[in-house]
Amino acid sequence: MKNIKNNNKGFTLAELVVILVILSLLFAILIPTVMGYIDEARNKKYLPNAKSCLDAAQAMFSKQYGLNDVLPADTAVVSGSREQSKSANHDQDITTTKFAEDLLKLAGLPDGSPYLFMVGVGSAVDPVGTVRYGRTLTEADKYTIYYAVYMEDANSKAWYYYNGSWSTRNPRYHKDSSIYDANNIIVSGPDKGIRIQYYLIANRHPTYKTSSVDNGKFWDWLRDMK
Repeated sequence: MKNIKNNNKGFTLAELVVILVILSLLFAILIPTVMGYIDEARNKKYLPNAKSCLDAAQAMFSKQYGLNDVLPADTAVVSGSREQSKSANHDQDITTTKFAEDLLKLAGLPDGSPYLFMVGVGSAVDPVGTVRYGRTLTEADKYTIYYAVYMEDANSKAWYYYNGSWSTRNPRYHKDSSIYDANNIIVSGPDKGIRIQYYLIANRHPTYKTSSVDNGKFWDWLRDMK
């Protein structure tokens, strides 16, 4: 009986401290992992909306291709575009045009316009027939989407479309990009040789300006997202 009583005396204080330390270490390891899974699941739920916007945008640009005659070099393919960067690429803002409104309606998002949606097509800066990396630019390239970025709201992680697939990795991140060069030319992957011209379709970011081409802070924010 004496042995039984001794065996039921419970944990010592030292043993409890060891158990608490072990549990703390386990929580420290597991909580970030669990939170990561939660964030990933939350972000993935917005991917169908991103794909719907991309499909709608490609449909609208394809329709525009059918309506337009062959345009001279350096001419935006969407009427009503406003130049929104100082670069030689002449990136365009079409956020308030009928083209953008029809596009977002076609996408059929349940909660209206996203926080940010922008696409990149073959640049009108390059004349048709330009050869780069063995690729010859055609008129159709100016209406073909090679890049897109989508954010559901201000706190959601961005989804990027490039080289034919979606990713949460920013291909334009200035410290970690092997996809584009400084002139927005794709330098790797199946779309190699295409210079991208951006068309801003929806944007509610506070650094964005609608009345000026001086949107440096906005473009820096886009580039630096990781």
